[in-house]
Amino acid sequence: MLDEKLRSEERYMAKFPKSRFLYEKAKRIFPSGITHDGRFFLPFPIYITHASGSHMWDVDGYEYIDYFGGHGALILGHNHPSLIKTVNGQIEKGIHYGAPHQLEIEWAELIKSLVPSAELVQFTNSGTEAGIIGIRLARAFTGRKKIVKFRTHFHGLSSPVMIGMREPWDTPDSAGLADGEVEDTVAIPVNDEKALEDALSGRDVAVLMVEPSNSGTSFSFYQTMRELTKKYDTLLLFDEVVSGFRYSPGGIQQVVGVIPDLTMLGKAVAGGIPVGAIVGRADVMNMMAFANPEWNRYKRVSHTGTWCANPLTCAAGIATLKILATGEPQKHASKMTSRLREGIQRTMDEKGVSGCAYGSFSSFNAYFGECLLRDRCDRTVCLNTSRVIRPDLTRLAIMNLALNGVHVSGRAGPSGLVSTAHSEEDIDKTIEAFDTSLTAIF
Repeated sequence: MLDEKLRSEERYMAKFPKSRFLYEKAKRIFPSGITHDGRFFLPFPIYITHASGSHMWDVDGYEYIDYFGGHGALILGHNHPSLIKTVNGQIEKGIHYGAPHQLEIEWAELIKSLVPSAELVQFTNSGTEAGIIGIRLARAFTGRKKIVKFRTHFHGLSSPVMIGMREPWDTPDSAGLADGEVEDTVAIPVNDEKALEDALSGRDVAVLMVEPSNSGTSFSFYQTMRELTKKYDTLLLFDEVVSGFRYSPGGIQQVVGVIPDLTMLGKAVAGGIPVGAIVGRADVMNMMAFANPEWNRYKRVSHTGTWCANPLTCAAGIATLKILATGEPQKHASKMTSRLREGIQRTMDEKGVSGCAYGSFSSFNAYFGECLLRDRCDRTVCLNTSRVIRPDLTRLAIMNLALNGVHVSGRAGPSGLVSTAHSEEDIDKTIEAFDTSLTAIF
């Protein structure tokens, strides 16, 4: 393994000299040379010049089939023609009015028509902001402080949810939090009905949060969440920042038939233009409504943000959702992803590599290692809580896939998201790249 690591790094550094040069320059400007934790990669990340459809090109002139997908935002792929035309047209009319406009209403009506839980809508500038407002709404509505979330689930960068992403589970995932900012947050194992009921039974929990995308949540467990939150008068919040509009036009809640009280949206809701939204039950959302002076001062949840519902984002959102509302883009992406997962698994089996390819809808993950649940798993959601992700193997896989023209992420092993722009040719080339990469690694 050590020899292969050295050989892979040597090939990587030799093939991408301009990316290496830019990274050295970036390290003198940004902490660790990167502008997002998810883009940190050693010996250096690949620097991109432009993208179109399912492909990207780097500063050294190499082409990639992209599965990073703008951190999950680009279900339509890069630079969808309808989106580009709409955005360019809106730029000529104005980017930011700082005033109400018709586009915000049209966009919100589209969201209401698609998302089952969206009785009322409020726009934010990011998924993190949607989470901040969602937590405040839940606390204001219930009069409670506690938050329950599931281990490994990510809900943005707000302080109250900065535990539970990795072990030790009760230690914040970031330095710099003030004392007490996470003391009311509890992170519990997913799919554990007893742990969930124990956490809620004190009737002091304002909200239960769940992230459906790549989170190991069994589809049947959503109904358990709904039943227990109703039993203990706790609000249920679905973080559909990634799964919203990607899994179906109505998100995971439409698929599983469970309607939460609140839903966080982002990423795909505007085709890649920065945005977020919190939607949900009218009585909960109306905690943001203006009323009498006493209510406004002491009970109302305030909502501000300079760029909220700016016309450029709204125009992009309308163009995106009109396409996604048909459901056909999601079907195509899911079909291509099934083909990819099957091909990766076939390649692993042929080479005798322990592990599996799994995922649901338009997501895929490759796990390298033994799994005692392998013969009892449908390969949609990983229920193996004892699996050990090998960072060294993940890094080697990402490096070798890049050498073979494929760009993936590495949240839980090499993984990614498929867009409507990916073709059968893209998928087959990616399977070939996995074959070549696995040969180099194993």
